[in-house]
Amino acid sequence: MNSRERVTLALSGHEVDRVPFAVWRHFYPDENEGAAKLAETTIAFTKRHQLDLIKFNPRAHYHAEPWGTRYRYSRDGPPTLERYAVTRNEQWARIRRKTMREPAFSEVLYGLRLVREVLPDTPLLATIFTPLGVLERLAGKERVLADLRARTDEVVGALNAVAETFAELAAACCEVADGIFLATTNWARRDTLDEGEYRRFGTAFDLRVLAGARGAALNVLHVCGPDARVVELARYPVAAVSWNPRLPGNPDLAAFLAAVPARGAIGGFSDDVFLSRSTALAKHEAALGLLQTRGKRWLAAGGCTIPVESRPEAIEAARDALRG
Repeated sequence: MNSRERVTLALSGHEVDRVPFAVWRHFYPDENEGAAKLAETTIAFTKRHQLDLIKFNPRAHYHAEPWGTRYRYSRDGPPTLERYAVTRNEQWARIRRKTMREPAFSEVLYGLRLVREVLPDTPLLATIFTPLGVLERLAGKERVLADLRARTDEVVGALNAVAETFAELAAACCEVADGIFLATTNWARRDTLDEGEYRRFGTAFDLRVLAGARGAALNVLHVCGPDARVVELARYPVAAVSWNPRLPGNPDLAAFLAAVPARGAIGGFSDDVFLSRSTALAKHEAALGLLQTRGKRWLAAGGCTIPVESRPEAIEAARDALRG
């Protein structure tokens, strides 16, 4: 059974030879050194850890670069913001639809093609933020929240432009990849927007991006943070939902699978597992995941991007703990 068969069958509830396993992380500064470098690093990481799924993890701010947001990289740490694209309220009108000719988008597509050529039997997902998540990269969370309520029409215009842009990117990605990994960042937390606000400014635009990936074999929704709308958003047209079951206010694996019978679950391991020098925690969390899922409709993974300090030996311990 290859990784594509294992993941497809597992998430749809069929018996598999073993629970599929995957993790993803940022690679600083490789992610800012061109598509070839990031693809090379991603391929090596996937092979070393025998991962069953690749979430291609470009620099997060690629989403905002076409509109003018800029970050600066150091030699080995995370990037530092230099400027947002939107620094004054009246600048929302400048956010117009972009084409796939933008260098940031071309780079992502080229990186996906390089990974797919080397690892054709491993499911490959393209990372795309929801439109609200993109707006945060354009202007910062505080400005987006304030202007959603005070300058609604202008911000909705920007949401429209971003949704149209990333629906087109999603379609282009799915010509190469198996689907998209649509991440809500902070915006689907209940303490960020109320239910009506998320339905109006979140879901309405999230679904437009997913429509660009319609027909893909493996679209995944990632619902970030604690007290998040995990079960509510699971009705999106995706094959599986990724979230952190260990954060307050979130369902555990068993509760999710009981509440959402038509979606697979991705997650289950804490960050602590990947930092630990002992295998005990990996064995404990793997056993708990197997108990809660009975090994079905589950792809074992971290709750989000794992720490850059994660120990290779700890990643392998988590993987091996699932195999008994």
